[in-house]
Amino acid sequence: MTVINPDIKLKNLFHAGDGRIPPYLAGREQAKKNFQDCVDLLMQNSPADQNMIIYGPRGNGKTALLRYLQEATLKAAGDKLEILWVTPSEFKDLAQLVGLIVANNQSLFKKALNLFEHMIDDITASANIGVASVQTGLNRSKEMLALKDLLWEKCRKKPFILIVDEAHTLHPEIGQVLLNASQSVRAEKCPFFLVLAGTPDLQTVLHQSSATFWDKSSVFPISRLSVNDAQKALAIPLESCQVECAEEVSMEVTGHAHCYPYFIQIWGSCIASHLVKTGSREATMETLSKVEGEAIAKCSTIYIHRYDELNRMGLVPLANDIGGTFLENDNLPIPIHELEDTVRLSLQKLGEPATHETIQENMQKLMHIGYIWKISVPNETTKGVPLLCYEPGIPSLMKFVRGQRRSKAEMNVFLERFQNRTGN
Repeated sequence: MTVINPDIKLKNLFHAGDGRIPPYLAGREQAKKNFQDCVDLLMQNSPADQNMIIYGPRGNGKTALLRYLQEATLKAAGDKLEILWVTPSEFKDLAQLVGLIVANNQSLFKKALNLFEHMIDDITASANIGVASVQTGLNRSKEMLALKDLLWEKCRKKPFILIVDEAHTLHPEIGQVLLNASQSVRAEKCPFFLVLAGTPDLQTVLHQSSATFWDKSSVFPISRLSVNDAQKALAIPLESCQVECAEEVSMEVTGHAHCYPYFIQIWGSCIASHLVKTGSREATMETLSKVEGEAIAKCSTIYIHRYDELNRMGLVPLANDIGGTFLENDNLPIPIHELEDTVRLSLQKLGEPATHETIQENMQKLMHIGYIWKISVPNETTKGVPLLCYEPGIPSLMKFVRGQRRSKAEMNVFLERFQNRTGN
């Protein structure tokens, strides 16, 4: 058995932004439980209760969660079920999706050719991991029936889970056939489970494909972690490498990261690298002071990228005003109608139309890039009826956006502090 060098393990403990499973997947308990409950049904040769939707802003760990669920399921179930992971970039039309489903199964491949005669070239190319041209043929209803037959044939051998990541980029026509086929085979007790994951745009895309699919699925919004889960995401991996992590350290990092999973991984990576360099096995407040500049600099790359996105979309003035509203409210959730008032005033100040449509359009754009996020919070004044609110996607990003409007004198002070932190 190969023994891993403890320093190498510690140095490579945390992973930021590449979709890999973090060393400890904190939180997301309801989504984990729902997925496992559906797998349990599949293992009894029954369909999942509902299809599953995971959605939320970028950087909150949707792909990592899916990989965790996939890995845990395959480890427990072995070859008793099949999981296929795809993204819309792998299939430009239904034929290519069919090709991916039937790949490495000769009998199913032949059946697919019979069911989708009009798309033989496309299926052949996709099954061989090629690039096929877009073709048209049977109407959507007939394509749905053909896909339904294909899924049934596949599930007769063993239960089948289809995971579609980046589903917000799914073409509505392909989505319509896939969603309808999924609902139909599950209604007929086929052991099939469809899981879709994407950004907040996913809801709009699915409504274009099937007006009822969203409401008939188990939906799990994925945003920032709770404070407790964010602390665990840092401390538990370090402790697994025999590193003593003081509670004040995990609290301080959680505050800096605003419970944003991507930033937790960045801070964890910086701390781990510093400990390897110094040979220490204690993460202290002094450790944080040594890595603060590096961690802030790495987090700033996200700020710059998101700011550039806002700028390209012409949303910087609006984002600045919204950031100010949240900062005045200590970054706590703000009721939808109140933040819409902020958007209305901001648009009017810019001399742009402030209609209901333009307000909603701008809010949707801001949700798309993860600047704001819609949640429901308990509301005692309405006897338990949740209150719909917006919260910051990343509070520190709002502070960054606001900071770009500093005066020249303020900017000089800011740059001096930043250079002192980074040692440049």
